[in-house]
Amino acid sequence: MPSPYPMRPLRTTLWRMLAIRYQRDPLSGEGARLLGGRWNARGRPALYLATDPATAVAEFYQGLPKPGTLAPYRLEAGAIADLTDGAGRPHDASVEHACNAAWKAMAARAKPPPSWDLAETLIAAGAQGALVPSTQNHGGTCLVLWHWHDGAGEGAGEGQGEGAALTLLDPEKSLLNA
Repeated sequence: MPSPYPMRPLRTTLWRMLAIRYQRDPLSGEGARLLGGRWNARGRPALYLATDPATAVAEFYQGLPKPGTLAPYRLEAGAIADLTDGAGRPHDASVEHACNAAWKAMAARAKPPPSWDLAETLIAAGAQGALVPSTQNHGGTCLVLWHWHDGAGEGAGEGQGEGAALTLLDPEKSLLNA
């Protein structure tokens, strides 16, 4: 099934705010898997990152002050769908609708939000993730990953695996030793 949006390789630095309880497992999508998110239904692991630190912080806080740790990552991906217009705005009306929908309320009523349907279409088309407009920082861009592995080779596979290669940039191992 072809993607309804442009899909391309992406190599870049990304940013993510980690909740304190997940900072020892910075490549985990467990929080999103347990709770769901705008771009993933409950049960599907996902990592939410941003293309700049300010957007990562805004997306994490969402108006609620709480402790967290800002961490940089390096991404090497082969198939990222781009749902933006290149300037942080929605690519089209379907993406805008997905970004503006009250996804939490819809999910609570067991009604899949449009962003989940769009995500499943992209995943079926082979997308490892998608660039999406930030809903918390106007003009900011986020990346949601659905398929990734540890690009640093921590553990089995020596940096090989399915999905996008994501590497935590932590040369002093500060997070893992906290």
